[in-house]
Amino acid sequence: MYPQGGLGVVKNLTFSNIQVKDVKVPIVIDQYYCDKSKCKNQTRAVSISGVKYNNIVGSFTVQPVRIACSNNVPCMDVDLMDIRLRPSGGIRGLQTHQQQQALCWNSYGKTQGPLVPSSIGYCLRKSNIGGYYSQKVSRSYDKICPS
Repeated sequence: MYPQGGLGVVKNLTFSNIQVKDVKVPIVIDQYYCDKSKCKNQTRAVSISGVKYNNIVGSFTVQPVRIACSNNVPCMDVDLMDIRLRPSGGIRGLQTHQQQQALCWNSYGKTQGPLVPSSIGYCLRKSNIGGYYSQKVSRSYDKICPS
């Protein structure tokens, strides 16, 4: 039985020069993805590293960024650079503080401006190159995807 999104590796992807309009969540990585109404939470996940977002501009309706990575298999080396996303306004132009907040869970990487909304700049944790987190990803990959 596969976890929510399956098993394997995603690495070295670049999303650049993208314009969006009224997208719910323009930047998404979700290791908790489930294509059914209910999924049991799994401890294994697809290993994700080297994902770059560069020059993403436009508007969103729910949240600018959602990077939700597994507690056991964090996302590594995620870059958010030159991201300019504004709330589309919704009903009567209302914008909430919550709507401005980027969500990053157990994700490591770097950000580089300009970043709008500013919460994107505080979203990712700093990478610990060669340290505990990268070793943890390697061990998880070896267990999930034996040669």
